[in-house]
Amino acid sequence: MTATPQGERLMDLRYGLFLHWNPSSVVGHEISWSREGPKREIMNKPRDSDVSPRLGVPAALYDTLYRHFNASRFDAPALVAKARRWGHRYVYITTKHHDGFAMFDSARTDYKVTAPDCPAGRDLTRELADACHAAGMGFGVYHSQPDWHHPDYRTENHDRYVEYLHAMVEELCTGYGPIAAWWFDGLAGDSQVIGRPAPPPFERIADPARWDAEALIAKMRRWQPDMAINERCALPCDFDTPEQRVGDADTGRPWESTITLDDQWAYRFQRDVKSAETVIGHIVDAATGGGNFVVNVGPDRLGVIPAEQERVLDRVGLWLDRYGHTIYGTRAGPWPRWIWGGCTARDDTVWLHVRRWAELDDTLRLPLGGGVLRGEPRLLTPGRLRHAVEDGVLHLALPLEDHDGVDAIVEVAFDAMPRFG
Repeated sequence: MTATPQGERLMDLRYGLFLHWNPSSVVGHEISWSREGPKREIMNKPRDSDVSPRLGVPAALYDTLYRHFNASRFDAPALVAKARRWGHRYVYITTKHHDGFAMFDSARTDYKVTAPDCPAGRDLTRELADACHAAGMGFGVYHSQPDWHHPDYRTENHDRYVEYLHAMVEELCTGYGPIAAWWFDGLAGDSQVIGRPAPPPFERIADPARWDAEALIAKMRRWQPDMAINERCALPCDFDTPEQRVGDADTGRPWESTITLDDQWAYRFQRDVKSAETVIGHIVDAATGGGNFVVNVGPDRLGVIPAEQERVLDRVGLWLDRYGHTIYGTRAGPWPRWIWGGCTARDDTVWLHVRRWAELDDTLRLPLGGGVLRGEPRLLTPGRLRHAVEDGVLHLALPLEDHDGVDAIVEVAFDAMPRFG
C-alpha cells in the first residue's frame, strides 16, 4: 500500500507523547476498562471486562468520578515545554475514551470536563492544543468510537449514536486548530488484544458501517486535509497502530507503536516504570523498522505526571538531544532491521544503530549492495571503531567493552547508496 502524504509527514516526527488522562485517575484504575458493565466488543471475558474483577469499579461509581477530577495543577504550556525537552515532536490527548467522558467542551454532552459539577471546569483539550500550536509542537487527538456510557451505543438506536460520534469529531476537527494526527480506537475490529490479532475462532471483522466510516473519513479530510488518521475506524487511512509492542519492520506502510511507560495506560498509585534505556531501545527499534514510537504517561487527577516518569523522560531527552539527528526525519534502511539492530538514513548518510551482537566476535559484516563509501565510517557514541571493505562487504569492528548495551551509532556517508532487492 502506497504511503499517503499525511502518513509520510507523521513519519518525519518519529517520537511522540501520549496522555491517557481522565477521571479514572481519581481512583488510579485503568481508563475505561475498570468500569464494570457491558462491553459488547469483548468476547469470553469474565464480567464483560478485560481486567481482573478486583480492579473493577461499579459503573454507578465510575460515572461519578468526574466530580472529584480537578486538574488544578495541569499547566499545558509547561507540559509542552517539557515535552520539547524530552525530545517529543507531537503530543496526543484522550479527548474521549471508551467510558464516554469528554475531555473537551463538547456541545453534545453534559458528561464532560466543563460540566458544572466537574471541579476542573476547563477545556483541557483546548489548553493543550493552544500550547502545542504556540510551541510548534504537533497536536494529536485520541477519540474512541466505542462509548459504554452513551444510552444508544450498540442498541437498536445505534444510528443516533453514530450521529453523535460524527458531531463530536466535527467539533474537534473544526474548533481546535491544526491536528497532526488522529488516533481512533474502535478496538481494532473488535478482535485484538494489545495490538495482536485474535485467533480465527474469536475474530470479528472490522465493519466500517458500524461508524459510517467512509462518510466520516471523507468529512475529516475536508476539515483537516493535512491530518494523518490511523486505521482503527475499519479503513486503512494513513498509518497502523500496534500497541504495547514495537511493530514489525515495514518500510512501505507508515506505522506507530504506542507503549506505556507505566504498566497501565492511565494513572495508578503503584507503578513499575520502564527504564530510559528501554524507551531509547523502543525509539531506535521503531525508527530502524520504519515506524514511529509514542510513549504513554498517565497524569494524576491534578494533572501531574509522576516524578519517576519525568526522570526517565529527562534521560531519554538528553540522549535525543545528542543523537536525535539520527532518528528525526529519517527513513529505515538500506539494511533491514535484524538481530544486531538496524539503520536509519537521510539523503546520502546512513546511521547504523548497533543494539546487540548477533555474532560471536565484535565485527559486524554488511554487504554493500553496490554502495560506494565516501570517507571513513565514524562512531558517534563513545568507543573505538575499525573498518575495512573486502569483496563488497563492509566490516565494522566495535569492541564489545565499548558497547553501552543500548545503542552504538556508526555514521556512514555514501557516494552511491547500497541497493538491495
